[in-house]
Amino acid sequence: MKKTIYVVAVAVALTAVLPAASAQQADPPKQTLTAKLKQKYLERRAKFVRRVKDVYFAAGCKILTNEAGIHSLTGRDSYLSFVQEQTILDLKEDEQLLQAAKQEGLDRAAKPGQCDYYRRHPEAAEAMRRAAAEAANH
Repeated sequence: MKKTIYVVAVAVALTAVLPAASAQQADPPKQTLTAKLKQKYLERRAKFVRRVKDVYFAAGCKILTNEAGIHSLTGRDSYLSFVQEQTILDLKEDEQLLQAAKQEGLDRAAKPGQCDYYRRHPEAAEAMRRAAAEAANH
């Protein structure tokens, strides 16, 4: 009899505790500061990778010919200042992404008719040249 009461008491206690525990788990987890920084870093990195593709596409189309300007726009210092989250960088992975972006830009420029973009949009070519010149001077 004592054992039965004990089992019933444990069962009642568990049913009272379990709904409260599951209700607490239903709350969405709050994003930590580290997760927010990582998200911001990943967004900036993706934007920089797109910029590298565009710069090397322009270089492949002979819009940019000054190697110093290209390096200023796509180099490590430019990258670090662009992403601004130097504490959480994975430079090896980032370097691989940047090399792939560089190759994608050059491959795109090698495709027939792709460089016509700059003939149709001379303002884009001028903006790219201006950005490279500014980056080379800084």
